Amino acid sequence: MADEKTYEYFKNHDFIIKGKYVGYVDAMWSQSGIGERDLFDRLVDLYAVSVIVGLRTGRRKPEDNSTDQKRTVQLQQISNSYKRFSTLMKIVLLIDDSRGLTTEEKVREAFDTSPKSEYKYNQNMELFNSYARGGIEYLYEKLVVRPSNLDDEEFTDARMSNIMALFNDDMQEI
Repeated sequence: MADEKTYEYFKNHDFIIKGKYVGYVDAMWSQSGIGERDLFDRLVDLYAVSVIVGLRTGRRKPEDNSTDQKRTVQLQQISNSYKRFSTLMKIVLLIDDSRGLTTEEKVREAFDTSPKSEYKYNQNMELFNSYARGGIEYLYEKLVVRPSNLDDEEFTDARMSNIMALFNDDMQEI
C-alpha cells in the first residue's frame, strides 16, 4: 500500500503572490531590505497582517494570473512563525461564513489537528489566501493609493497620514 501524502497548514507550500498583487506588495515592501517607502520589514509580516485585514473587512480576492510576476513568502519564514499562522488559520476557519458551516462544524474544523486530505488542505488554504489577497489590496488602497486630504493636515508625511487614517477607519468594505 502506497503512503498517501498528508497535508498540514503552513508546512507544505510557500505562499506565492501573483499578478496585480505583486505591484501592491512592492509598493509596501521591498526585497532588498527596509527602504524609505517600505511599510513592512518582511513579506511574511505583510502576509500575516493582510489575512487579518482581509478577514476584518470581509474582503476575499481570487488569485490573479494576469502577469508572470510573483513574490514568494518562503515556507521557511512561514514555518518560523508557525504558531502565528496556525492561530490565524483557526480564526479564519471560525469566523468565515462563506462555507455555510454550522458553528460546531467550524469549531471541529478549526481545532482538528490531524493531517488534512489534499482536497481539504487546498480548500482551506485557498480560503486563507483569498483573505490575504483581499487584505493586501485593502492595505494598498488605504496606505499607498489614498490621497491626503485637508483632514490630514496634522501629518506632513502622506504615509503617516494614511497609516493614521487606516487606524481610524472602521474597516468596512465599500
